[in-house]
This record gives sequence, structure tokens and C-alpha cells, in this order.
Amino acid sequence: IKLTTTGQTFVIMFNTKLSLLFLFIFLHFVYSESVYNLYFYENAVERNAICNDGTPAGFYFRPATAGGENKFVFHLQGGAWCYDEDSCYYRNQTQNYLMSSNTWAKKQYFSEGIFSQDQNSNYWYNANSIYVQYCSSDNWSGNGSVSYNYNNQNVHWEFRGHSIVKSLVEDLWNKFNMSSASEILFSGCSAGGQGVVVNADFVNEYLKDLGYNGLYKSVADAGWLQNVVPIEGNNIYSIFQQMQKGYALWNGTISPLCAHANPFGNAFYCYMSPYAYPYIKTPIFIQAEQYDTYQLTTYCNCNKPPQTTQQIAWVDELREGFVSSFSQISSPNGLYSAACLHHCSLEDNSYNTIKINGVSFADLLHKWYTDSSSYTSNNDPYKLIDDCNTFNCSVGCPSNNY
Repeated sequence: IKLTTTGQTFVIMFNTKLSLLFLFIFLHFVYSESVYNLYFYENAVERNAICNDGTPAGFYFRPATAGGENKFVFHLQGGAWCYDEDSCYYRNQTQNYLMSSNTWAKKQYFSEGIFSQDQNSNYWYNANSIYVQYCSSDNWSGNGSVSYNYNNQNVHWEFRGHSIVKSLVEDLWNKFNMSSASEILFSGCSAGGQGVVVNADFVNEYLKDLGYNGLYKSVADAGWLQNVVPIEGNNIYSIFQQMQKGYALWNGTISPLCAHANPFGNAFYCYMSPYAYPYIKTPIFIQAEQYDTYQLTTYCNCNKPPQTTQQIAWVDELREGFVSSFSQISSPNGLYSAACLHHCSLEDNSYNTIKINGVSFADLLHKWYTDSSSYTSNNDPYKLIDDCNTFNCSVGCPSNNY
């Protein structure tokens, strides 16, 4: 058959349209699989499941796919905190979405890290997956409200992180069939990781009260909050000072065991993970980068990589502080600590690409979660710390943080 110019044009146009059709079908499949729909807590105001400004709090939900109906992962979003009148004002001006639900999208798309639906890279690929929006600015721990005058304006903030976590468990149990679950993972990143440290035991006990008797473990990603002292000349409160102020502002709810161990006004120590860890009874896995981006950039303002003698000394001290504090982490808990300048691997592909001795965070977390062995503290098969000797030196460290 001899094609005319018109015929050739037709074939090209037909093939182009067919290709676009297949592309549309492919993209529709991918995004329909990874779409998360927004849900607000039922009767949110009455239950104090509300954001700082009093709007309803909520979460994004993606239902399980075949074979994962009885698995649930609920993941707390990060986003730091505010701890006094000035910091709350600035947060509201620059990051209002972390204090209000008014601008939240009805749908979100998550497809990397623990949200990936690739069964070869993520054990929870087919689970009921929940991304819990952060809007209480209190490390997911507050149980109070404040009113004051700021710049001649009356200000009122709700700090209801604890109520939000409680409402999350209730609504997933009653409305999203978590009552039939056999596996639950409670996870969080950054301030969300701190939320896991603070709430892991509370959630565990509450699930038991509801009648849950399946597997429950927790993972705190980039939530190993240290008492970082800012580099000289950096005009910012230390973590210690921020938590002290925040605990009072939020009317924080923390572990009674940890609070009892830190009396005389020192209960706020329990927001700093090395202090809180000994009192956590729930199995918990810690992921902490030795050059944590948030703690390094916030409290050092360092060049990346650090260049001055002062910066190098400060960064080395930060890393040494992380590593030394890991000595207390032992079985049945787990630890993954690479020497990367990074923050929050559960939410991106570094979950699989960073390697310590050839093992990824995803690999170690999966094996730890599913292992029911009664191994002892003298045998820590799920504790990996990279001891490479330069800045950002682990295999697979992301380079886009430079």
C-alpha cells in the first residue's frame, strides 16, 4: 500500500493520539492508586480534634489493595512547633497550613518511601495508608488553649495534639475498619517522629482498651530530638529552651513514667528523645541521620558542607552527640543511623537508596517489624550505625541537600 502525504500524516496523528491515550490510562492508573482523600474527624470541635485556629483537624486516607486489608499504617506529619507568642505569630504568618485546615486540598498524592505501592521496595505497599495532617504545633502532645494580646490584637490558640491522636485512633477503628486489623504500624517524621515518641505507649494502651490484640509497633523517623545548643552567634533558643516554653504553653501530655523520672519542673525533658526513650514500653524503631538537616541548618546556619573551623567542630560535636546517645537503644527495639545530611527518609526514596553495609532503612524496618523472636539486649540484629569518617559519607546519601 502506498501512502500519500495525507495518509502519512493520518498515521502519525493516529499513533500520537494512541500514545497519548495509553499515557493517560497509565497516569490515571498510577494516580488513582496513590490518591489520598481528606477526612475530617467526626464532631471534631466537640472532641477537641482541632487545629490551632479551631478549624477541624483531619487526615488523608488511601484504602488497602488486595492482600493488605488487615494492615494499617498511620503516619504523623512533621513541621516543627511554636513555643511562645513570637514564634506562633511567625508560624501563622508563614506556615498557616500548619495551624489551620482552611487551605488543605481535598486530595493528596503520596507515592514514595513508606507510601510506595511497589511491593519490592515497601512491605506496607498494599496497606491501609493514612497521612495525618499536623496543625497543632505542639509535637502532637498538647491538651490546652491560650489567649493573649499580641501587637494590640486578641489572639487565641488551641493546642490539641493529644486529642487529635486519640480521635485518629477512634475514627480509624470505628469508621475505617481498623477493628479488623492484624497489623498496625504507628509512624511519624520529624515533629511527627516526636509525636510517636510521645504517644507510642498511649496509642498502644488505647488500642488494647478497644480490644486490639494484633501486632503493633512504632517507628520514629528524624524524631531523635537532641538538646542542641546553637552555634555561637546564632540568635535562636536552644531545643532545651523551646521545649521548656512549649510544654507550658501547650499544657503538654507526656509519658507519666518519664515525667515522674524528671520532677521539679523538668518534665519537658521528655520531649528530648534520649530522655524519653528509657520509658517507652512499646517496641519502637528509631531512624536518625547523624547530620540531621533540621537540627544542623536550624542551629548552625552552616555551609553545606561546613567549611569554617567553628562550623566543622560544631557539626562533629552534633554527630558525636547522636552516636553516643544511641548506646541506650537495644532489643527489642531497632535503630538505623546513616551519616547523611538528610531528614525524614520514610517520606522519600532515600528509604531504599541509603545503605549501611548494603542494607537499606526499608529492609531493616521490615525485618524488625515482622520478627517476633525473643532476642536479648546482648544481640541487637536490628541496630545499624554507619561509622564512615567524613561528612555525608554513607552510601546513597542524597546530594540535593547541598
